[in-house]
Amino acid sequence: MHNQDFLFSFYSNVYEQGNQITKKFLLGFAALGVLLCVVHGTWLIGLVGSASMVVLYYGASSLGLTKALMRYLISFLFGNFSLQVILQLHGSYTAFFMYFVCFTLLLFFENWKVIIPVTLHAIISTGIIFYQSTTGSTPELLSQLPSLTGVDMFIHLLLIIGFSGLCMYWAVLQRGQTKASALSQWSSQEQLKATDANMKFADQLSKGNLQTEYPAASVDALGDSLLSMRTSLIASKEREDKERFHTTGLAEVGELLRKHSNNLTELGDQVIEKLVKYMKANQGSLFVLNEQEQTLNLLASRAWERKKFLNKNVSLGEGLLGQAALEKESILITDVPEDYINITSGLGKALPRSVAIVPLMSEEIVVGVLELASFHEFTSHEINFLEKVGESIASTIITARNNQRTRELLDSSKEQQEQLQAQEEEMRQNMEEMQATQEGMARGQNEITAKTRELEMRQSSMDALINSTDDSILLMDRNYKVILMNQVLRNRYKGTQYESLDVGSDSLAALGAVRDEWKGYYDRALTGETLNFTIKSSVKGEDSYREYFINPVKTGKEIYGLSVFSRDVSKHHRAIDEMMKKSALLESLINHESDSYFAMDTNYKILVVNDVLKNRFLANKIELKPGVNILENLPKEALDLWRGRYDKALAGERLQFKEERKVADKTLYLDVIVEPIYNAEKKIIGCSVSSRDITEFRNMQNELVRLKGQTHT
Repeated sequence: MHNQDFLFSFYSNVYEQGNQITKKFLLGFAALGVLLCVVHGTWLIGLVGSASMVVLYYGASSLGLTKALMRYLISFLFGNFSLQVILQLHGSYTAFFMYFVCFTLLLFFENWKVIIPVTLHAIISTGIIFYQSTTGSTPELLSQLPSLTGVDMFIHLLLIIGFSGLCMYWAVLQRGQTKASALSQWSSQEQLKATDANMKFADQLSKGNLQTEYPAASVDALGDSLLSMRTSLIASKEREDKERFHTTGLAEVGELLRKHSNNLTELGDQVIEKLVKYMKANQGSLFVLNEQEQTLNLLASRAWERKKFLNKNVSLGEGLLGQAALEKESILITDVPEDYINITSGLGKALPRSVAIVPLMSEEIVVGVLELASFHEFTSHEINFLEKVGESIASTIITARNNQRTRELLDSSKEQQEQLQAQEEEMRQNMEEMQATQEGMARGQNEITAKTRELEMRQSSMDALINSTDDSILLMDRNYKVILMNQVLRNRYKGTQYESLDVGSDSLAALGAVRDEWKGYYDRALTGETLNFTIKSSVKGEDSYREYFINPVKTGKEIYGLSVFSRDVSKHHRAIDEMMKKSALLESLINHESDSYFAMDTNYKILVVNDVLKNRFLANKIELKPGVNILENLPKEALDLWRGRYDKALAGERLQFKEERKVADKTLYLDVIVEPIYNAEKKIIGCSVSSRDITEFRNMQNELVRLKGQTHT
């Protein structure tokens, strides 16, 4: 409500209260007129005046006279009644004070204009009465009117005008106070409304209803702050929603890429299905780049969550798809041409509102294009998400292609090896045939030469493959004859007793004293067993350790030989030895003295414990060892005490105290130290607890005290 409307309603209440009060006085005045008739015998004036006053008041009310005119009528009727009282009192000087009473009563209206009618009435009536008095034409009804001079008349009129003016001024002041009170009340109500609106608005915001409208027409400072906070919360929520949209989408698509990285067709179907659903699109296609033909070939397509079987190839630079791939930039179409694409549903065909075309790139290398069409317009953050997804898809496609090439190379290598073996067998047969018949050898010489050259080329390829590793590789058949040997192994055996070992030689002949041991390993592998072990090597007098992998080599289910792979693991082995030495040294140190000692981590789990403490706990049938939680092995009555001590040490405090402890059937006196353990970064990683048995020293002290007592006695 506007303040003017509130003031109007407030003034209306004031006028209504004034009407009620003046109405009661008006009826009281009518009764007073009748009473004066009884006292002074002025029946005609009293009855007629009182009756006419009541009739005029209620007649005007029934005729629907406006409230403003009614107030002026009441002022006039008060003037008439004042004249009636003057006449009924026969002009007594005290009767003139009735005007002043009426002036005062009209203050209830807080309107100075209402006092004007009664003021004019008083001035005119008093002027006429005093004029008649001065001229000697006073009527009989004014028999008690005192003799007055012109000065008296002037003073009397001046009093009427002065008191009337004072009442008018007081009405103005009273109206101002009423206005101030009304405005204060209005301000309080508005503030209460604003507070209530702010509370309701804040409550809605606390419930997460950020789109709720402010529940008041006007907004105060707190409301402005709440609206600003809502704007910030909406912006923050939108930012979180976008981040969650990116994170969740990338995670879900990434999971699909990991699951189907070995099958591009399945990968394309799963990814485009996921993106169409996740982006709330209606149609989508995934194209991959054919590097040889420089065309974009359709890998997968989805429409209305159904797979579309299309056969479509697009050249680089052709249309928007080719343009996006060639320029390596995303394209967003919001004004889709009618002949571009149609989305078909059960209700018919319709143009999409938006089409997004995103190149699939990894490190500026384009491997394909993603196209999505939707009835809603794609936002900038959705395009950014598609570009991020495009990078992941591109990286996966590149990795899948590399893996596929690697598998093809491995398959080709295996095929070449099989062909090599077949050709070796074929060459051996040919050699036998050539030895049998010189004529046949002459005829097949050219063919053998060509096959030998091809065999040598394939052998060179195989050598390059096996010589690209730092591991030693040896391949032999079931007769221990070396079939394959890499250069790493040849270099290792150079200058040793094994230097004669090479392709075609007997692998057992060069082994010497360890022949039987290694033959046992080879025989186990030839039965189908896989071996893995580490031994100390003495080749060239070196002090090293090597890890061996001996595996059977099969063709189908038949074992035709074995492979021996070995690698230098000296550093790893020495690290294990060093760790064992340190462990033994630590074990020796903590078990050297009679003090008990153990250390634990921040979770109260024992890291190390010496034999003294182990034996002390074993006396109570409790076994302590690394990994055990010390709190689970303490008596209940001592649990809280020791937990507090451990927590203080883990907080950085060093504790030292003496205590008695029951162990089996005897009492031990211990000097205990609990202190924190720090790592290189000065961070507490646990605490140590050491206790020295001072039972003998304590007993000696007691005995010394006893002896001193006896001596004194």
